[in-house]
Amino acid sequence: MKITINESIDSFRMLRESGAYYVDKTLLLKEYLADRFKSCVLFARPRRFGKTMAMTMFRDFLDIHRDSKAIFEGLKIMEYPEVVEKFQNQYPVVFLSLKEVFGKSFDSVFDNLQVVVSNLCSENAYLLASPTVDDADKEFMNELRFRRGKQSYYLESLSLLARMLHAHYGKPAFVIVDEYDVPMAKALGTPFYDQVRDMVEHMLSYVCKTNANVKAVLLSGCLYTVKNSTYTGVNNIVPYTILSPAFASGIGFTDEDIRKLLSDAGLSDRYEDVETWYDGYIFGRERMYCPWDVMRYVASILEGTYSEAKGPESYWLNTSETSQNLIHGFLGKTNAANESFEQLLAGKCVECKVNEQVPYHQIYENGDNLWTALLETGYLSKAVTENAAILPLRLPNRSVEAAFRQEVWDYFRDKVDNAFVRDFVSALWAGETSRAEAAICQILEATLSFYHEYREYSYHLILDGFFTGQGCTVLSEPESGYGRSDLIILDLGRKRCLILELKHVKDENDLEAALQEGASQLICQKYESTPRYLGFSPRLKYAMAFSGKTGRIKLA
Repeated sequence: MKITINESIDSFRMLRESGAYYVDKTLLLKEYLADRFKSCVLFARPRRFGKTMAMTMFRDFLDIHRDSKAIFEGLKIMEYPEVVEKFQNQYPVVFLSLKEVFGKSFDSVFDNLQVVVSNLCSENAYLLASPTVDDADKEFMNELRFRRGKQSYYLESLSLLARMLHAHYGKPAFVIVDEYDVPMAKALGTPFYDQVRDMVEHMLSYVCKTNANVKAVLLSGCLYTVKNSTYTGVNNIVPYTILSPAFASGIGFTDEDIRKLLSDAGLSDRYEDVETWYDGYIFGRERMYCPWDVMRYVASILEGTYSEAKGPESYWLNTSETSQNLIHGFLGKTNAANESFEQLLAGKCVECKVNEQVPYHQIYENGDNLWTALLETGYLSKAVTENAAILPLRLPNRSVEAAFRQEVWDYFRDKVDNAFVRDFVSALWAGETSRAEAAICQILEATLSFYHEYREYSYHLILDGFFTGQGCTVLSEPESGYGRSDLIILDLGRKRCLILELKHVKDENDLEAALQEGASQLICQKYESTPRYLGFSPRLKYAMAFSGKTGRIKLA
């Protein structure tokens, strides 16, 4: 089957009308509307997991002002005629996205809110001609359309539109707010955060509290950050987070979805790569994949841009600015935090008392809040299917591991003279072990404070970060020859590689013996087999032995 991937489209209607491939998630409509209906819900998922696609799907299915029969034809929801008859194009809908409502000051944030509200009013301008809509509400809408209204007008805009739609159609409206928490996430750490939070909570409160004009409110976002607000309406929100068994598979790709997608694309033989790089999340009790990563990966192969030498990429790496800021802001604060990051990168778990109601401004108050935020924004996943008071959290897959490593490198880059790093890297490529030794000792002196105690993986992480920062492809503990080498560094442009075997000893007197052991291991285990097969030459093999901030290097 020939399929077209268009991962840049996040509108359900646009995707369906374009003819691009769609992973059928329409049973989410049945699960919510027929099985688990609540009057005010939040679907909390990490960035790039398909929240906007889901919210626009709800809008297109429900909206009485649209005809959606063609775009839902052949999809799973159409197998439930009782849901289709009762809900498809049967209700007025107010749809607002807050993903562009941010700025460098509160005034600029509010200006952007004015823009999206004005556009929303223009989309519903047909209500101005309705004989059943109150004239005062029409005047109110025009103030918003032309951006003349006071701040309080914009906070009441969703409630106003629901009231006008109810008057016109004789039915209460569904109110859908996509990415409701983006304004707060973007304002985190600024002097105007409290103003932005107050603005969003006040706006939602008007429609979330009991309101005869509103059938239901559906929100999407990353964090359940408005609980226990001073605005009583938002306390009515029922959150469905990544820990909730309900709706767990409705947003994101299941293993079944992945197998069908790869089969339809003629790429079933790529399943192992996809599983290793993009699987690993557990939502509720369901095993889930990141849609953005998977679709970008499949598209790269179908379009002929995929590099077999480089392998899969972390496409998600640069799409979650808030999460990256969380990591960068926490590194170096305490020895415990630093060791936990190292533990995660070594493939181990951290224990966390998850707080599903942590607001953005309390994220840095303690480690549990940070780990919770990283869990809910997609950087971590729980390691067990069932929930508990204290949960083990881990990095879900290679894609997120790459993002973590990049953040650690960014942290190091602020502390290490880049001249030392460049000198170290160039010396290794040139086979100059004495120069490389001198440079690595300077580097260890600068980075020692990052760790409470050096272990072998500490050095592994530092070297990984340096080569990642230099634009190389870093393979961490890959299978090659008769075992797993610590690091294989690929310079794709020049088709050359470094193969590194690392040793750590507590006593400097043991460095020489460790160095010899590492050199022997490189040769006996034939770690250069994979790079040789891939056509990389030269292949330089180095044993490295470390004790504290002293490093020894030997060319094997």
